Amino acid sequence: MRVEVLQDGADAGDHVVLGPDAEVAVVHALVARGAQRVLIVAMSRHPQGAERLAALLGERSAGTFLTEVPQVPGEVADAAVAMARDLGVDWVIAHGGGTAIGVAKAVALVSDVQVAAVPTTYAGSERTDIWGLTRDGVKTTGRNARVRPRIVGYDPALTQKLPLKLSLQSLLNALAHSIDALFDADATEAGHIAASASLSVLWRAIAALQQDPEDLDARSLATRGAWLASEALNGAKMALHHKLAHVLGGSHDMPHAPTHAALLPHTLQFNLSSAPEVHRQLTNAFAAADPAAALYDRMRTAGLAVSLRELKLPLDALGDVREQVLAKRYANPRPISDQVLHLFLLDLWQGRRPSVHARRWQALSSGGAHGEQRPAVLGPAVGDARKVVLAVHGRGANADRFAADLQRRMGTELAATTTIVALQADQCTWYPHGFRAPVQDNQPQMDHALAAIDAAWQAVRLYAEASDIVVVGFSQGACLLLTWLQRTAARPRYVLAFSGAHTPLPGNWAAARGAHVHLGTAVEDPWIPPESFDESVAAVGEHAASVAVHRVPGAQHTIHPHDDAALRCALEA
Repeated sequence: MRVEVLQDGADAGDHVVLGPDAEVAVVHALVARGAQRVLIVAMSRHPQGAERLAALLGERSAGTFLTEVPQVPGEVADAAVAMARDLGVDWVIAHGGGTAIGVAKAVALVSDVQVAAVPTTYAGSERTDIWGLTRDGVKTTGRNARVRPRIVGYDPALTQKLPLKLSLQSLLNALAHSIDALFDADATEAGHIAASASLSVLWRAIAALQQDPEDLDARSLATRGAWLASEALNGAKMALHHKLAHVLGGSHDMPHAPTHAALLPHTLQFNLSSAPEVHRQLTNAFAAADPAAALYDRMRTAGLAVSLRELKLPLDALGDVREQVLAKRYANPRPISDQVLHLFLLDLWQGRRPSVHARRWQALSSGGAHGEQRPAVLGPAVGDARKVVLAVHGRGANADRFAADLQRRMGTELAATTTIVALQADQCTWYPHGFRAPVQDNQPQMDHALAAIDAAWQAVRLYAEASDIVVVGFSQGACLLLTWLQRTAARPRYVLAFSGAHTPLPGNWAAARGAHVHLGTAVEDPWIPPESFDESVAAVGEHAASVAVHRVPGAQHTIHPHDDAALRCALEA
């Protein structure tokens, strides 16, 4: 790999290179532009980069400022500004990610200095004129040409040891820059060109790094995508995504790259309906007709957080987030009202899977917090479906994710004629403790969850016969479903419980009479003791029209192949 000059406007001062020995190239560019006293800003946990730059700069190195705190707190910025003034510097060079670059920009904002950067992540702030400062728990951002780094050196090898998760989250941060630039109809032509060019590069880089995090070619691809994304954002205004990220980071101490990553599938889907041209470009770049869902699924495969809940934001913080996001006007392709934002943030907190195909029923109003949640709907209209699946997700999951998983498992042909109505638990959990906990420990959530299933059953029955409804639950959802079978006045024909067993809540199992019930588990499932599973088998067997029991070897708590076959069989009946 050779050093590639990406930009070289000697008169304007801009000089951008990509390749090995980028640190050397940056120092040469600084010397060529007459730098005399250079302050190095670097990360405390990675001082080696600063040491290398100081050695290369020699007598031009005026000092080093080390930092580790994200979101550029005011006191950190003030300390860096004071050091720069005391040392009489004329350039500041940042070595690191967005934290170091943000501090260098803070210095340039109030001092007569120019900025250079050697980025070691893919955050994409290194070519923008955007600055941000956090004071008293509020992050303020702005634009000023003086903070834009004029000399930037990208060396893919410097990112090679970046942990895979952080690498992917950083790339998703960069992708958010490009998407927001495309959402801005008033962005510069150069910004739109860079954004469009970055999409497939970033998508391919994410896939390549998942395959081999040490692959230097993949790192080079990622670095190129980050550069393009940074150029894109410099020519555009920021939309909902960045506004949310700034509020969450500045006021709620959310981690920078993980927050940007978790937001992206959701903010993308929120705006796509108002931006058909962006939808087309992303469909081509991702080779997926449902870009937000494809992004969400890839992130889950990589083990990345896709919800604010996973990032430990308290649910009661959403009100403050909503108020701050609505407090100032900013460009966004889709209008944002208080109610729309309230529902969006709730879905984002729960991590519900965004998709062009996802629809919502109105809340079931069955009482309790579960009844206030909106079920997800996939497939044809309920009244047009051959079969309806009433789905109950497991602990920590969500309705949209479970519905998409079931749709995949049933296959294309059955999915075309089947509607999935998936219930959503409040805070993604139906009841707080284990399924064998004393009854009172899981109340009142248990009764509210059972009422939600009853309400959903009654709603679906307005459109479908009982014989055309297949009720499916996994894990905590399966335990809840079997408990419902003990107590409900409904008369389901097909009930499929994947990796679950009934709770101690008493009931007469009247609903099981005439039902065809499938029970599946792994022999050594760590969450479903064999004796509990056997009790459910025995209890259902006394009442149901038929019981199919499948125990598979191993200890994997999942939906097994026999469960998939049972789902398809019930839908084909």
